[in-house]
Amino acid sequence: MRNDHHQRALHAALAATLILTLPACAAIDETPVASAVPEQAGAIPFTAAAVSADGTVNWSAPGAGRVTVFAGTDPAVSDRTNPVGRGDATGRIRVSGLAPGKRWFFALVPDRGTPLVIADRGLYLKTIPNLRDIGGYRTADGRWVKMGMLYRSDQLDRLSDNDLAAMGGLGIALVADLRTASERSREPDRVPAGAEHLVLDVAADSRGLGGDMRQAMTMITTGKGAAMLTEANREFVALDSARTAYSALLGRIGAEDAGPTLYHCTAGKDRTGWASAVILTILGVPRETVMADYLASNDYLRAKNEAIIGAAGSASTPIARENLEPVLGVRAAYIEAAFAEVEKRYGSFDRYVRDGLGLDDAAIDRLRTTLLAGAPR
Repeated sequence: MRNDHHQRALHAALAATLILTLPACAAIDETPVASAVPEQAGAIPFTAAAVSADGTVNWSAPGAGRVTVFAGTDPAVSDRTNPVGRGDATGRIRVSGLAPGKRWFFALVPDRGTPLVIADRGLYLKTIPNLRDIGGYRTADGRWVKMGMLYRSDQLDRLSDNDLAAMGGLGIALVADLRTASERSREPDRVPAGAEHLVLDVAADSRGLGGDMRQAMTMITTGKGAAMLTEANREFVALDSARTAYSALLGRIGAEDAGPTLYHCTAGKDRTGWASAVILTILGVPRETVMADYLASNDYLRAKNEAIIGAAGSASTPIARENLEPVLGVRAAYIEAAFAEVEKRYGSFDRYVRDGLGLDDAAIDRLRTTLLAGAPR
């Protein structure tokens, strides 16, 4: 009985994958400004900015003069009275002494130009490792995707009480569940208090990702997992259920009264990966950045996937690592198949958004107004 239970749990896991105080010391790296960019009303002068897990904030804003950094636990960093550091137009500081257990945002305020608010994208919750912010990316026209607005994640059913409480601090208003009926029944979501739960079944019409699990397991064990996920990504574009689900998601996050939203599937990499790619592309984020966000699931899920591989190798019917890795992670070829399907069916991404997802110019403008900071350069 123990082995049977273990085997069922393993199969379920595999199937699911388919589918403010001042710092005591702040060191500043001051790199000379290489060139200046012309000023424009409302434009954010930062060409690069990031926050790492150890509290290091770095930026580059040619021609912006000095940059003052403030920290706060609200996405707007409304209290900008006590700076945590300063630097030149290109700089780096290590911020310490901030209260632990909170998500910290950093407002980078230049002498010239519009401020930028950034944070570490990762939330680092043990029971939901692929939870991250999709903001903090720069668009091709110089705007920035706002942080604290959209979160992507893996399954929510395994959330510990502590991690669920931590998620409550994000102010999430909507949880969009992209999973199938069988996944939702087997592993029901744990949702932060006050958040609306919305079912958007991407793969409802699928015969693969959302259908015959025995066939899916056979493909995995026979080394056809990569082909299966390549086809699944095509289905994210082709299926009526997928178009309906993604259209509804875009409509909700672009609404004038939209609050912070979290959308997820089980591993948070495939259905969730395409959702993120669509959103970021509509917002004008370059394709290489979209791809980097997609591939980041391999890093966030590394420990979780290693545990699954270990369990599969010791199961009564073991599954080889080389057969598991293609379905537990993501590859550039998978999402490239989705973009290729867009070109095949619609001729361009813009036509896919308009004809496939049903977004008109007003809906697209609402998304950009809601989710982007700064003016186009």
